[in-house]
Amino acid sequence: MSTEVLGKCFEMEKGLLSREMSVVVVDDVLASGHTLCAMLQLLNQAGISTEKIHVMVVAEFPAHSGRRSLRDRGFGSVKVQSLLVFSGH
Repeated sequence: MSTEVLGKCFEMEKGLLSREMSVVVVDDVLASGHTLCAMLQLLNQAGISTEKIHVMVVAEFPAHSGRRSLRDRGFGSVKVQSLLVFSGH
């Protein structure tokens, strides 16, 4: 299985995860949300429901509307926790 974002490809071996699993995704930055959306799409292809996905990011930049992008793409129910949030003010 694979998914692509901005010319980059995420791949995962088919059957690696079972539908019953909960998954934690750790990312360094949440800005536009493009990379995270690609990862969430890949997990959905593997049969993992959004309710079983938790995301932890080190730094979030709300000015880039990453959370809105997640909602717009159907991932609004994914729990996202940010260690640092930079407001840009």
